[in-house]
Amino acid sequence: MNDKSVLARRDFLRMAGMAGAASLIAPSFAFSEASKKLNIGATFILWGYGADNLETSLVDMAKLGYHSFETFGQVIEEWEKNRGGFNEVVQKHGVPIISAFCMTDVLDPSKTKEEVAKLVRWCKLLKKSGGKVIEYCPSGIKREGYNYKDHKKNLVESMNEYAKAVVGEGLVCALHPHTGTPIETEEEVYFIMENVDTTYMKFGPDVGQLEKGGADTVKIVKDFMPLIEHVHLKDYEGGDNGYLGYAPLGEGKVKIKKIMKMLEKRRADMTGMVMFELDSDRKVKPVLSDFDAAKLSRDYLIKLGYDFKA
Repeated sequence: MNDKSVLARRDFLRMAGMAGAASLIAPSFAFSEASKKLNIGATFILWGYGADNLETSLVDMAKLGYHSFETFGQVIEEWEKNRGGFNEVVQKHGVPIISAFCMTDVLDPSKTKEEVAKLVRWCKLLKKSGGKVIEYCPSGIKREGYNYKDHKKNLVESMNEYAKAVVGEGLVCALHPHTGTPIETEEEVYFIMENVDTTYMKFGPDVGQLEKGGADTVKIVKDFMPLIEHVHLKDYEGGDNGYLGYAPLGEGKVKIKKIMKMLEKRRADMTGMVMFELDSDRKVKPVLSDFDAAKLSRDYLIKLGYDFKA
């Protein structure tokens, strides 16, 4: 990518951010109850990370009225191959899938071909099930001693290739910065989003992960709003609480209300959805059950004016 295209994107994002800021302070920004039509989904990791946890999560999501769900690409594949079919379990519980969380290596070029093949497999399965978005995340690394500047070429080139593969399958690819991966800090987020080809790679922020990574979460959401196609809505409070420091919505430090207000201006153009998420830590028992944590978060969003399925 040449310097002119990078600068053009930076100018575009800067102007879009300025426009977004103006909309937040303008008197004409009326956030009426009628405008609150964001349908909220849920990711399944609160209930666990493996294929064994999928059906339990769908039972609870259906009871609580979440509009859609997200699981891992490998979970879809496991159910499709070995557990009687993924579509069958989804249809049984009536919560449609919107997205799949998929991770690939971005630092070792020798792995790219194999990783593309894996990603394409997951894309085909997701599309077959009616999903629309790959919430794309670089594979985890040891952060100690890591400097993204030493890997800039591999980061950009590999992510461009992965995003093109996803788009080639008719889906949207949205980058998910995540703690413990090559894209964690605010500086890393800005570097990659200002250098990848955003014709293919869109943005799918996790606001809790950004907060935990020390970023100015509201600023990042505002600056990259034109590229946001999917969102993980997660709160963060820190500490050893059974949720890896995260918290049910409204219980932590993330400016959920402000971020949701901003996303209302984007909702008509998003391919994906806003997804409630709360990480689970099976080594520390939380105070709440999985169902109650998801209910507390749902009830918080209801108080903000968002609707759930009856």
